[in-house]
Amino acid sequence: MTAPRTVTVHTADHGDVTIPEPQWCIAPHDFEGYRVDIEHHGTRTPLLVPTACHGLAEALPVFFAWRPFSPTDSQIHAVIELDQWHEFDPAGLEAAAAALVEHAAVLRVHARELAALRAEDGAQ
Repeated sequence: MTAPRTVTVHTADHGDVTIPEPQWCIAPHDFEGYRVDIEHHGTRTPLLVPTACHGLAEALPVFFAWRPFSPTDSQIHAVIELDQWHEFDPAGLEAAAAALVEHAAVLRVHARELAALRAEDGAQ
């Protein structure tokens, strides 16, 4: 068995903080102002929607995030970003609906993976 990865993050309030680095984390950890702000985050998986106004647009990207020193909730979470407006004609709206159905499957996979990550010892 391999030893768990760690990363050392320099903070203004606690100096160098060495913490476990989840395998799914892709975040750079160069510097965090405060230890409470240290965050791991994983790869974004977006819904790709064809639009007439902007071509292929990303929507509802989902990724894992973990703030181990959060004073309110230090568990791993799945994060979904929400923003921007796009205009659709009937065919475009049908294409968006089809893409959304496919993305729902991605969200279900993330839900199962999140449950497994939370169940692992030392993952929180």
